Amino acid sequence: MDKLVTSINGKIVRRGQDKISVFDNSLLYADGLFEACLAVDDHIVSLNDHLSRLYRGARVMGMKIPISRQTMTLWIRETVKAHPDRINKIRITVTAGESARWTGRQGQPQVIISAAPNVFPSQPYRLHLSKFRVDQDSIFRRIKTISYAIHAAALRQARAKKCDDALLLNEKDQVAEASSANLYWVKKNRIYTPPLSSGCLDGITRRIVIRDGHRYAEKVIEKTGTLKDLIAADELFITSSLKLVVPVVSIKTERYKYSFQPGPVTEKLHTHFVLKARL
Repeated sequence: MDKLVTSINGKIVRRGQDKISVFDNSLLYADGLFEACLAVDDHIVSLNDHLSRLYRGARVMGMKIPISRQTMTLWIRETVKAHPDRINKIRITVTAGESARWTGRQGQPQVIISAAPNVFPSQPYRLHLSKFRVDQDSIFRRIKTISYAIHAAALRQARAKKCDDALLLNEKDQVAEASSANLYWVKKNRIYTPPLSSGCLDGITRRIVIRDGHRYAEKVIEKTGTLKDLIAADELFITSSLKLVVPVVSIKTERYKYSFQPGPVTEKLHTHFVLKARL
């Protein structure tokens, strides 16, 4: 069986039939939204939180998702059920539909749901300091639009430097996030993470760290940070819905490489999320 299962507007389609119009605004103008979540057996981790962010993003962008949350949930579960693997990554994409500018009419938004095997990182991450910057003041930093050019370019740059992900700063040279994850540093048994005002994504896993992290450290603090804060940290780690918790063992800049050791706070948080995901 194919290791990728996709549904479009509620209908599961075969590979080769998984297509949308070349005039869709998502292709022409990156006009659309997405969510990525983890499915373990029939359990979709934090699904309600992901859908809340998706529908909130639609309101911010002035888009109308053509189906209810109940129907969206049904389509997601049907797509997951059709996949043979136990652990899957789920990608939910909502496009803005065909562009009236090119086709003479505004098309209906397309709802695309894909399930594919999820492989968790087996090794700690190495980050590369990107030359690109995120706009900390943009309202679009609070939602997940499909406009990911900066993050994609930063990730390519990082991999060219033999690193696993990119470290992104904002336009004030403050720490924002990794290209596909939220970032944290531990100092004297306290967990720090950039506030949303720094331009990081309002990550679902980030929310849980802020809520539950006090169980494994003295406290969790949202704090504006710089590269110097990261360099002086006792531990570094990243989180995302598909990676869970991953220690960071190095940051590479154009001139220097800074190394770190995985620590007990990161390990305890990793165990916490493994149990929460029912792995």
